[in-house]
Amino acid sequence: MNYQALPITLAPIFFGIVIVWFILIKLLFNRLELYHPQKYEAMGRPSLFLRNTIAGGWATLKFLVAREHKSLNDSYLSKLSDFMLVFFAAYLLLFFGLFFIVAGHTSSSAA
Repeated sequence: MNYQALPITLAPIFFGIVIVWFILIKLLFNRLELYHPQKYEAMGRPSLFLRNTIAGGWATLKFLVAREHKSLNDSYLSKLSDFMLVFFAAYLLLFFGLFFIVAGHTSSSAA
């Protein structure tokens, strides 16, 4: 495997993943703001760019991981949230898997 070409090959893939994530986040925030304004307010009225804070990011992650969407009884929101949780987990596995592969190759080639 050509480890020098790996970042060039994977950069567009990771860029695409980030774009998809932004779209999913925007859909989530829109749905919460329109159909569940109390929950949206409780999360700090998060947004993609304007009110993007660490607290809003944690509130969003907590919403997904704790599966807080279930109490809202919104099937679209539940499907979106479940998909986002799986998408995020897959991204983390891919990211850290590649990190450890590259780090392992770098340390083995330095020895």
